[in-house]
Amino acid sequence: MTITLITGSNTGLGFEAARRLVALGHTVYLTARDPEKGRVAAVALGARFVQLDVTDDASVTRAA
Repeated sequence: MTITLITGSNTGLGFEAARRLVALGHTVYLTARDPEKGRVAAVALGARFVQLDVTDDASVTRAA
């Protein structure tokens, strides 16, 4: 199956996209700036969490 990384996916459209992909059996890496909110969302969906702020180069490097 596909591995997908979705930015800003602890709420809204990103969360829904992650939910649907997990339901289809995909491996989903859910990202969020706030680690607590991101972990809660990942656990709720059965996804994996990566802390990421796409506006911060150091954060992008850590996530990679």
